[in-house]
Amino acid sequence: MSAGGNGSTGDSRRSGNISDGHTMNFDHSDAELNDPLTDEELDFLERFLSGNAVCEDAMDSVMLHGFLTAVISGPNAILPGAILPWVWDARHATRQPRFLSAGRARKVTGLIFQYWNDINDTLNHCPDLFELPLHTTVYAGEEVPILDAWCEGYCKGIDVDREAWEPLIGRHPEWFNIILLFGTGSGYQELAQRDYTVEQRRSFVLQLAASALNIHHYGCEERRKLMEQGERPGMIPACQDQKGRTGRQAGRRNLEAQHGSGSKDLFLVDSLGRVTEDAFHPLALSPLATRFTRGGTSVDVHIYRAGDHGRDGWILEIVDASGTSTVWEDPFPTDGAALAEALSTIDTHGIASVSGDGPAPAPKH
Repeated sequence: MSAGGNGSTGDSRRSGNISDGHTMNFDHSDAELNDPLTDEELDFLERFLSGNAVCEDAMDSVMLHGFLTAVISGPNAILPGAILPWVWDARHATRQPRFLSAGRARKVTGLIFQYWNDINDTLNHCPDLFELPLHTTVYAGEEVPILDAWCEGYCKGIDVDREAWEPLIGRHPEWFNIILLFGTGSGYQELAQRDYTVEQRRSFVLQLAASALNIHHYGCEERRKLMEQGERPGMIPACQDQKGRTGRQAGRRNLEAQHGSGSKDLFLVDSLGRVTEDAFHPLALSPLATRFTRGGTSVDVHIYRAGDHGRDGWILEIVDASGTSTVWEDPFPTDGAALAEALSTIDTHGIASVSGDGPAPAPKH
């Protein structure tokens, strides 16, 4: 087997109470996506988004926080196929990340949706703990927060579904003043003409958090009213224009009408959000995929099809918390055989052998 690398694309399923925000989950094997990101996981995500696997216009973790906050609070539910392209390329949503393995792709996209759920849960259930994860800089000899990246992310979240946001912006412009001031080109021009004090800049952080909470509460109330009337909020899926670029879906689309009321596999997209038969999706991953924990160390065991419909066997890949990937070079005849090999390796050589903390065992294939 060989170590290292990243993967292909991610998959996810939407669940949760739509009136309380927009929760995003993978399948049942990814229950950990409901847990808050650990410092180690957030550090790994930040390193990936700032590394050479993505383009220079990829969002960093602060911009991503602002973006997801807007997406969660917006009038319509935004499906992953519509948001992932902007994470990878915040300027054009056309440049894909360079994943080298399906396990790494699943880990990175999983962390993004775990971050999504973490923000969503904080906004809904403990808003007093909602904070903006801002970087700081020195201004006039004192440390002040940098608001630009978070506000730019929030504005991008608005732009994904701009038409639906316009009525709220017109009704409560005071909630958007600072967001637009630090998150748009016209706002930068206005900032250049102002000389805010250190205390004013610090106070903006509290005002931004209050605005985000007000907007989210308003959105939840509007969704609740819709549901009480027997209606459902709109759904913004991934779509393409004639040139194949991911674009914004105009209008609203009913999820049942698009996929069928009994469908569980809601979407099949590549890392640009484009519908494709070749994307890494729920059916490509074995239901035996799982997480092992030994002595406080956890690794994710990924088992996915090799070749069309798995005719070439099943690939075994184990990814640790830092993103190090261990891949068996040859496929297994069944997913059960792959899982048995993972168990045998961990029991025989210890979990350190596949967690980057120890020597890798010799491959059996």
